[in-house]
Amino acid sequence: MSLANIRQKAKLKPPIMVLYGPGGIGKTSFAATMNKTIIVQAEDGIGKIECAHFPVAKTYSEFQDNLKALINEKSEYKTVCIDSLDWLETLMHEHICLKNGWPDISAPAYGKGYSACLETWKEYLGLLNELRAKGFTILQIAHNEVKRYEDPSSEPHDRHQIKLHRKAADLVIEHSDAVFFANYKIGTIQVKGKGGGMTTKLKQGDRTIFTQETPGFQAKNRFGLDSEMPFDWSAIREQMLK
Repeated sequence: MSLANIRQKAKLKPPIMVLYGPGGIGKTSFAATMNKTIIVQAEDGIGKIECAHFPVAKTYSEFQDNLKALINEKSEYKTVCIDSLDWLETLMHEHICLKNGWPDISAPAYGKGYSACLETWKEYLGLLNELRAKGFTILQIAHNEVKRYEDPSSEPHDRHQIKLHRKAADLVIEHSDAVFFANYKIGTIQVKGKGGGMTTKLKQGDRTIFTQETPGFQAKNRFGLDSEMPFDWSAIREQMLK
């Protein structure tokens, strides 16, 4: 190694991203609008969306084989969508339990089942690295859940987070270049009540994507994106490339 190897600017790699949010908001539809997407399914979330996809994997080994096919075989696809992480976790749990003869992942004491599963998560993330090295952009879809969050610097509070075991979620978030939280904008309107007085009601607005963490939800990005972006991949990609 010599000083000649020093670089001023890092080579831009295809991003590895997570998009999570409530069911039915359009996460899979969002993925289908990306460049030449193929969906690797752990759940049947496509519905009537017309997009290239593998059949729903029934086992983690089958899911792995689908990823390896994209790594090892030439294809026209440019984007790999994982649908979804929480159902993939279920396949991993079944895989680990079968391997160890456990009735379920919580059976071993002291959370050893979940700890054992982290090695499988690392194996999966290694496959994502191989896909990126082949030039694929990667979008991992996940559902959200609201949980109590203990922050030493503030009072405990509820927040939206990825619906995965905590240690698995931490691993996925650390590995990803961006974690996007999709939700609806919430506003207020004044309506007339039965007695003639005005009351304030919440109103659900357009879909939006949050790219930076707040006390209310997990999010991050390494691209300097605006904290709130349109629910539109082309707009997000344009800002990523600036």
